Amino acid sequence: MSFAFAVPPGVAPAWDAVVLRGGVVVHASSGETQAPGGTPAPGGTPVPGSVPGAAPLIFDVSSLTKVMATGTLTALLVKEGRIRLDAPAVEWLPRFRGGGKERVTVRQLLAHSSGLPWWRPWFERAMADPVAGRAFLPPAERPGDLAAAFARGREVVAEALWEEPLEVDPGTRALYGDPAFLALGLLVEAAAGAPLDRLFAERVAVPMGLGDTFFVGEGRLAAGQGPCAGRRYAPTERCPHRGEVNQGTVNDDNAWAVGGVAGHAGLFSTAGNVARLGQEWLLALEGRGRILDAKVAREFARRDPTPGSERALAWDTPSAPGSAVTSSIGSVLGRGPLGAIGHLGYTGCSLWIDRDRQLVCALLTNHVFPGGRRPAEILAVRQAFHDAAAGAVG
Repeated sequence: MSFAFAVPPGVAPAWDAVVLRGGVVVHASSGETQAPGGTPAPGGTPVPGSVPGAAPLIFDVSSLTKVMATGTLTALLVKEGRIRLDAPAVEWLPRFRGGGKERVTVRQLLAHSSGLPWWRPWFERAMADPVAGRAFLPPAERPGDLAAAFARGREVVAEALWEEPLEVDPGTRALYGDPAFLALGLLVEAAAGAPLDRLFAERVAVPMGLGDTFFVGEGRLAAGQGPCAGRRYAPTERCPHRGEVNQGTVNDDNAWAVGGVAGHAGLFSTAGNVARLGQEWLLALEGRGRILDAKVAREFARRDPTPGSERALAWDTPSAPGSAVTSSIGSVLGRGPLGAIGHLGYTGCSLWIDRDRQLVCALLTNHVFPGGRRPAEILAVRQAFHDAAAGAVG
């Protein structure tokens, strides 16, 4: 395949793109990483591909965590009978009740139809807590061991989730957001009896050989495997709440408050690893998955019937022509009879899977560095990338 694509100057300092079709990989990348303060990040500045043997550039994939980690783990546990899609979440989360929350099902959490809000700044509660707030001190004042701060942060944020009322009745509205997947991450942990980062490593990353995909949680930080420790991380936003540029630690403040491991954010990866996980979902939909079950994968890929929804379970689907929402998949991909599934990440990342063309497209950028997200610019880049991928395969 020939592939002509580049991110325009000024949109993202660094980017990594992979188009995968069967055994053929087209890889394009460019840019430089800068450490906080503007000096080159340890390990060199060119992105992978430009220097032979260079360490791969690791990106904070933000909300791709929802499909890559939380959605994939939920699918595995559904197959094993440890989670039931139409069972109420309260069966695994006893404090997730009150005001109708006891009627929210696992399916509704996955489909963003639970009735929960799209976002809440729960990290502010953690910042105000004398123990949890230590994780938000300026770097020079922050303790080296954040285990106690993160443990308390999990308690504070979970308490906020239990207290949060539904905005509408479950199943009556589709509204994309983080709280449902934060709850789902806790549910997966309860159902499997282990932390989310360990479950992902043992059940997904290791079996699939995704050595560059992981959470940067308390354990990794404590072991000295955090920011720029033997790896190159693309920086994201300058965070006023932590007094630093986020580089090698999760950009999302709610996820940071709970220790960098959450159901909605916290995963780091490369474009190659993201594409390979997308390929696993594509193969599973065809009955050839290595770790995923075909029946469960097809259920997850089916568009949810909630009125007005364009979501599947964990996944998004392309917006219909004439929709008020312009799809990032572009004008060509995902228009066949089988359609497509995909997801975006706030930091400038995306994964789309065209089922008819058997095409997986992963685009990772640090678009939010240093000045924050510019929706129109990153939308145009994503659309151009997917149209270029479609042109490459015909």
